[in-house]
Order: sequence, then structure tokens, then C-alpha cells
Amino acid sequence: MTSPAMPMIRVNLERAKLLVKELERSTYTQLSAYCLEVLHEIGCNDTELPDNLQTREQQLNFIAGFASYAFGEVENV
Repeated sequence: MTSPAMPMIRVNLERAKLLVKELERSTYTQLSAYCLEVLHEIGCNDTELPDNLQTREQQLNFIAGFASYAFGEVENV
């Protein structure tokens, strides 16, 4: 039996993948600003990125993880 939630999860995962693909073309400054925005949304009041979000790869992984969670599916995109 197919779960009625599966189509929604697939849509959410696709949205997360599209967001990350879009952000892969962003500059380091744009990614950093977006990461700070996400951190502020989840309650962090720092004005600088933490040590584990200093590289472009770390930032993209953070955004991908947050997007997939926010869109309803925690998965490595």
C-alpha cells in the first residue's frame, strides 16, 4: 500500500533540491547572509557565522539540511 504522504514528501524534497541548486550559483557573501538569516529564524542572535559554517561547502550542507527538514523530509540532497 502506498502512503498518501509520499507524493507530498517527494514534492518537498524536490523543492529543497531546487533551492540548493539555486544557491550553488550564489556568491560566498550571499550564502553567508542566507545562513545568518536561517540561524536568526531558528533563534540564534549571533551576527557572525559559527566556526562550522565558514566554508562554502559547510554553508551549502547546512542550507540543504535545513531546507529538506523545513520542507518535510530530512535527507541528504
